[in-house]
Amino acid sequence: MPQFENDRATIHYEILGEGAPLLLIAGTASDGASWGPLLPLLPGRQLILIDNRGSGRTRVEGPIEASEMADDCAALIAHLGLGAVDVVGHSLGGSIGLLLAATHPDQVKRLVTLTSGTISNAGRVLFEDMARLYFTMVPDDWFRLLFQWLFSDPFFAEEATVAAAAAGSTAYAFRQSPEDFARQVAAIGRFPAVDVSRVRCPVLAVAAELDLLAPVAAVKAMHAGVAGVQYATIAGAAHSVHWEKPAETADVILRFIR
Repeated sequence: MPQFENDRATIHYEILGEGAPLLLIAGTASDGASWGPLLPLLPGRQLILIDNRGSGRTRVEGPIEASEMADDCAALIAHLGLGAVDVVGHSLGGSIGLLLAATHPDQVKRLVTLTSGTISNAGRVLFEDMARLYFTMVPDDWFRLLFQWLFSDPFFAEEATVAAAAAGSTAYAFRQSPEDFARQVAAIGRFPAVDVSRVRCPVLAVAAELDLLAPVAAVKAMHAGVAGVQYATIAGAAHSVHWEKPAETADVILRFIR
């Protein structure tokens, strides 16, 4: 099991494929497995999947901070003996990627953020409520509520699809615990201000047309001030854009990092 120690944490990661390295940073409540639909669509790259603090098989005690997650990514790049690498981050992972590019600019070659935007007051309350409810609800029901913020309407057309997804999420061997979800939500609430003037790499910010958590305006607000930032919007997708539109998402990523 590939792992390394960094700042009181045991960080789990996976490496798939061969080629130029591409670091993938997952979002809240997700780990490296969340990239599943996208992985076969990124050929010719060495894919590096990291489990953030509070997710997957990464282990750490006590509070966690977004700055630590960015430092973990930098430490993993150094641990693998790599120079600057391309980075793709989803949601919280994109925010971590932007923080990584600002605090460790020599380690990020190009950055793609997927549905990463500023959090509204309603979004903040949603995360806090979901963190509180996870301790009290049957996991299947909790995931069904979460899905309403992650997927667009076609996902809910068949009850069997929703039920199977909830059951699969509940049964996942490394499912995030309520305690760890709460720790990640708390870290989001303390997310440090990013000095985007320090971001020297090319950045592509990808939004999803139907995203309720990070609408296009929120994506643009997060990346305002990033020199030369480019934008793209995936039509017909909500927050989990790489699950609903994996081919389209892979296409915009590959065109940018090539």
